[in-house]
Order: sequence, then structure tokens, then C-alpha cells
Amino acid sequence: MGYDALLETSYRGAMAFARPLGRAGALGLGLVYASQGAQTAYDGRGDSTGRFTPLDLSLGAAYAHRLGSALLGAGFKLIRSTLVDRSGMTVAADLGLVFKHVADLGDGPFDAGASVSNLGPPLKLGETADPLPLRARAGGVWHLSSTFDAALDVVFRVDQDPSAALGLEARLPASSWGSAKPWFAALRAGYDQNRARGVDGLVGMSAGLGFDFSTLRADYAWVPMGDLGMTNRITLAFRF
Repeated sequence: MGYDALLETSYRGAMAFARPLGRAGALGLGLVYASQGAQTAYDGRGDSTGRFTPLDLSLGAAYAHRLGSALLGAGFKLIRSTLVDRSGMTVAADLGLVFKHVADLGDGPFDAGASVSNLGPPLKLGETADPLPLRARAGGVWHLSSTFDAALDVVFRVDQDPSAALGLEARLPASSWGSAKPWFAALRAGYDQNRARGVDGLVGMSAGLGFDFSTLRADYAWVPMGDLGMTNRITLAFRF
């Protein structure tokens, strides 16, 4: 599960469950919700007519299967949006493909993948219909060593120019600190070209850290948004 404290009063949360099905693959269920907190409604004359809380929900299921060195995945989700006294609903699909160890770069293997998300009809609120944010993504992960990875993604959005995102992760096993416990810490840094567009100040970059204790994993990310402020993101994962 995760929670993102976004700009101003906006927030986003998520809960997910995944279960391996042996050689058959893996099944996942997930819920994502987002809101901007309570807002003030106004009529055509600019007078306040009360308060309302917008809410977006997405409930989905996904299945993944290994086929040789390839990992195939597909997900379907139900999306519902509520604004004042209007609400709308639609469905969408996500597709993904990962190829493990497609090449060796230096001493490290390279994995490649691609995905398409938000394939579905527009979401209609009242008389207004808005298309879903369709996007395609292609990228890869270079495992430079057993403790260091570098990732690069190129994202193609239907309503924006393509953008690139870079991420780095260094894992620090507990054994390197003299501990016999099977846990590790991770330090992360990234840069997202899309978030750097049209905003002044410190923007585009991100940083974070995580701890993996076998049955519990905790991750934190700090994402500055320039003059708009900053966001904080926390994720907890339980294995059982």
C-alpha cells in the first residue's frame, strides 16, 4: 500500500495484493484513489454554494505469465470519477512485456520492456467526455552489479511530446555493515524530463530510500515540484 502527499491539499493512495500461481504466473488486485480535499463550489455569479470533495477511483485486476525469458502481463480496471453532483465510469486495459537479459553491457545484464496503459473509451461527466491519458512506454534496466541498477524510460503520451526518465538505485546489504541479518537498504535518485516542463525552480529530480526486511519493505520518495512546492510519497509492502 502507498500514500502520496501531493501539492496543496491533493493526495493519492493505493492498495494492492499479488499472489504467485506457480508456473501458471501471478495474479494481482489493486485499488487507487485520489482527491484534492474539500473544495468550495461557486455559481455563475461567483457566490459560494457549499463544499464538495472530488474523488477518483480505479479498481483493477492483472495477470502475468512467464514465457521463456519474456514476462507478459495484462490488466483491466474500472475507473470512476465524481465531481460535485456528477459522476462517470469507464473501463481500461494495460498491457506490458519484459525481456530478461537481452544483452550484456560490460559485466552487467540488460533487461528491456515496453507497456501501453489506459486503453479504453473516454470518461464522461455529464455532457463532457474526456479521453483517458493514453501512454506508451519503452525502456530498460542495466544491472551494473549485484548492488547497483540504472534504468531509462522513454514515455509517449497522447497529448504531450515524448519525454525521458532516468533512475539509479544502490543497494546496501546489511552484511556490508557487519550484520548477519538478511536485510538491505537502498538509496535512489531520478530525473523525469516531463515534470521539468513549464515549472521554475528545483523540479524534475527526485530522491528516496528504502528498507527491505524480508517480510516488510518500506520506501520513501521526495519529489520537488519547483515553485509549486514538494511532494512526499510512502509505500509499505508486506510479504506472507
